[in-house]
Amino acid sequence: ELQQKVEETEVLKMELQMLETERVRLSLVEEKLLDVLQLLQQLRGLNISKRALGKILLSTLESCCDPQPGK
Repeated sequence: ELQQKVEETEVLKMELQMLETERVRLSLVEEKLLDVLQLLQQLRGLNISKRALGKILLSTLESCCDPQPGK
């Protein structure tokens, strides 16, 4: 019974570590999204046409979606 408790504890520790890793990853994604939104707001403030902003946004999205080894 003691061995079973030790194994359960190890499983819980591994799950906790995975959750912490996911939390950190999501936090990094959130920071990147905030950066992108701030940049978009700055571009908007430059009186660039909506069409030009749309092209910039689509170009950026396309470059992010291209398969890039190691990224």
